[in-house]
Amino acid sequence: MGSGRSARVYKFQERIGVNYMINCPKCSSEVLVETPELGNIPLDVCPGCSGIWFEKGELEALLKQPQGGGQANLELINPKGEGLACPSCKAKMSHGGLVNPLLLVDKCQSCGGIWLDARELGLVKKLLGLPGGDSAVEVARLAADPAAPPARDTKTVLIKLAAALGAIAGLIGVSYEMYLYFSPAEAVSRAPSIGVSVVSALLFAGGILALNWGKEDRWR
Repeated sequence: MGSGRSARVYKFQERIGVNYMINCPKCSSEVLVETPELGNIPLDVCPGCSGIWFEKGELEALLKQPQGGGQANLELINPKGEGLACPSCKAKMSHGGLVNPLLLVDKCQSCGGIWLDARELGLVKKLLGLPGGDSAVEVARLAADPAAPPARDTKTVLIKLAAALGAIAGLIGVSYEMYLYFSPAEAVSRAPSIGVSVVSALLFAGGILALNWGKEDRWR
């Protein structure tokens, strides 16, 4: 996890450059939120159950610190079958102890990520010599993004387009009939037509009315 990111929705960035939001493996409707809490390490926390998600190697690196950076046995202790689905790769995770038999975690054997329940955080702090006791990490749900403007209804767009074309055709028709009317007879190919004039006027008026029908549907 990048240390410079502010608290925000965690996005998985390892798949061909495409971002994926990470959901809590326990509260499937909750999206993990990042917050700097454990020392200077940003944590991905569920705002619902306060569980924590660690990417591959992060929790292990923290647990190595009290041992002076030496190698530790980071294999799960007494692993049990398939449990929660990994929030990253969706593979089933194994449940067991990590470093300490009392520190129970869910570890993905596929991508190496680790899920830590809120109640286990106190033991992690104790192992690392950090203050805070058994208090869980609490984060607020992020505000939803501003709603995008509603998509314009296709039918309305087509009606508006037809109305605009009708108004233009009507205006052209009326203009041409007026040209015929005011031009000398020998300068034009035919006499003006009352029928064409009426139809053109109706097209123009109808198009203008349709374009202005319902202020909320106007083109912006």
